[in-house]
Amino acid sequence: MLSWNVWIGRGHLREVVSRIRNGDYVELGADPDVPLVVLAQEAYRRDSSVPQLQAGPAGRVLIAQLGPQEDVVETAHTLGMNLRYAPSMRNGTDQSDRGNAILSTLPLEGAHAVELPLVLQRRVAVTATIALGDTRLRLVSAHLDPRGPPGHKWLGSYGRALQAQHLIAWVEDDTAILGADLNLGRGRYERAWKLLGEAGFTFGVPPSLPRWRHTFHALPRLVLDYLLVRNRDGAIAEARVHRLDEHPRDRGARVFGSDHHPLLGRIDLQPSSGESQ
Repeated sequence: MLSWNVWIGRGHLREVVSRIRNGDYVELGADPDVPLVVLAQEAYRRDSSVPQLQAGPAGRVLIAQLGPQEDVVETAHTLGMNLRYAPSMRNGTDQSDRGNAILSTLPLEGAHAVELPLVLQRRVAVTATIALGDTRLRLVSAHLDPRGPPGHKWLGSYGRALQAQHLIAWVEDDTAILGADLNLGRGRYERAWKLLGEAGFTFGVPPSLPRWRHTFHALPRLVLDYLLVRNRDGAIAEARVHRLDEHPRDRGARVFGSDHHPLLGRIDLQPSSGESQ
């Protein structure tokens, strides 16, 4: 399982998935022969289904020299993966948008778009389920706001707590995986993190904390990205998560084209429940 903020499509998602399938990360538990799921944030789409901008304000768009963007629909088609995509906002005046996506080698069922409380920008999480043997696993890809409106809520902690609370209320499944850019500027001191923990979303089975010191590769370097597990019914035997580094010493302006590190997880179910992924 891969969770990654692909920086409005500039992350080299096809390359990273191909490396997983080629066995480049076997030592991290990424068996190329087991099902693969990608929980992507800031996925990019550009096609005629995006309405042309007629009037009104438009969201920001990154300048062209930052590199080419991978269309998430084309990427899913190229990789032969099932896709559920929920756009959050368009990219300036360009006929494109960005949002959260789930790509899977297994069929995706029960998909929903979950609109989060408005804080700074429109945010829409996407969720779906996959069947692994007797276990139905709820998948969620989400992206919380990095800050709030001008004034005393500008740092955004209050708004992220509202968004996390809304998402928690929507996801009632006993077995669930949340891949998200939580934008926790204050880390585990934020109420959003405490709410997720109280709702059963932990870093692993048993609960653990990440060993790395950042996942956001630009400055300031912070831990913003998480792959969290809810295991209320004990269907998951073990969950291991690793940060993928493009450079041996974590150098360079970007990681596989993105300003965020990918998180690679291996989820092992109980023997009677189904398969690993």
